Amino acid sequence: MHQPKPHPRITPRHPLGGLLLLASIATHGLPADTALIAVTEPWPPYNTFSNDDTADGAHALILQRALALSGLEAQINVYPWARAMALAQSRPNTLLLSVARTPAREQQFIWLGKLSQTQQFLWRLDTPTLKPETSLQPIMRCCSICTVRKDVSEEALRQQDSAHRLQLVLTGSHHDCLRMLRNGSVAYMAGSPYRIQTTLQQIGLPASTLQRAAAIAPPRILFLAASKGTPEATIRKLRHAMHQLQQSGEHDRILQQMLAKPLPATGDANAANPPASKP
Repeated sequence: MHQPKPHPRITPRHPLGGLLLLASIATHGLPADTALIAVTEPWPPYNTFSNDDTADGAHALILQRALALSGLEAQINVYPWARAMALAQSRPNTLLLSVARTPAREQQFIWLGKLSQTQQFLWRLDTPTLKPETSLQPIMRCCSICTVRKDVSEEALRQQDSAHRLQLVLTGSHHDCLRMLRNGSVAYMAGSPYRIQTTLQQIGLPASTLQRAAAIAPPRILFLAASKGTPEATIRKLRHAMHQLQQSGEHDRILQQMLAKPLPATGDANAANPPASKP
């Protein structure tokens, strides 16, 4: 009796096969690859301001002005940082803000213009009974650290983990890291001073809640970048527009005006009042 042939097992021929599949899922619902889009993360007041879903922060406004000067249009989408990065690494005609320019990322994107500068530090709860470490290596050897997945702080910490003893906990947001820090799940969290300040401010906690411990890496410039495969004409127009904004002083005016505005509170009661840690 003739036996039907079993269905062949499909195995990706290239190690990127799984990543490409994930990328295709991530782009579901977005315009076709021929349409220019921009992706970013919730980060007030730089990428968002009024809420975590609307790109109305300082860097987003700078991008909107650059698009207007270029005669271009782009839908700006706000996603968790890992998804924004994945889209910009896989989809042509995708702009990414605000991304630190590191050696590991140098060949992954096309760099269009500077937005601002940041530096990453480790932070801990301000507990009088504990003396904070001020050097990075002892912390990496002894303590758990929370950071946002695919953030520049994750990259910098992994690069310095020569002993492979890093206890790194990855989350989707700085609010998640703060919650874990306050309930005792981790000992430190990573972030820039302004990121930490705004995260605390949004949930009504004083700046003294956290204490800066150690620098993770030297200061980094944040950029507007484009995905590989973005047309050269688009790249040329946006680079020229970003240069115009810098030269005219409009870039700095937008940045300073947004940084001077008070941030709205998020009303995140869980972050402000985390459950008690288990004994």
